[in-house]
Amino acid sequence: MLRLWLLRHAKSAWDDPGLDDFARSLAPRGKKACRRLARHLAERAVRPDLVLCSPAQRTRQTWERLGKRLGVDIETRFDQGLYLADANALLANLRAAPTNCRELMLIGHNPGLEDLAERLSGSAAGDALERLRGKYPTGGLAELNFPLKRWADLSPKSGFLASFVTPAMLDSETD
Repeated sequence: MLRLWLLRHAKSAWDDPGLDDFARSLAPRGKKACRRLARHLAERAVRPDLVLCSPAQRTRQTWERLGKRLGVDIETRFDQGLYLADANALLANLRAAPTNCRELMLIGHNPGLEDLAERLSGSAAGDALERLRGKYPTGGLAELNFPLKRWADLSPKSGFLASFVTPAMLDSETD
């Protein structure tokens, strides 16, 4: 079985209109969302074998905050081709993942990430797919499981959407 985590970067700041989109940093709300997401991932003992991450500032900062909380050395690849990539480009990147990788996290942007999640989800737990289709906000995290041995075999509707969470859904007691 393969497990895929699709994470949309946390909320970014728009306070400098002259700043290039690629260079936008996390907003305070995004930093708070990262704390919630990191806690959620740690509680679930999520340990991806590989993280594929857009090199944009906001995606890098999202991963840095999550990776610190997980407390392990996880191979991370920052790939320019993931910046604002569409679902086809994202799927091509996933299909090229090494065969010894069983659990993978992709951190990117919408609309490509949302389109990819919908394309890969053949079935889902509870109302996860309805919520995902309703809105894939910043910090949205989808967990998909595939009854496959190789990433190269990913195809539309081949995955089971095991969960879809947003920072707003996660416990905020210790923010």
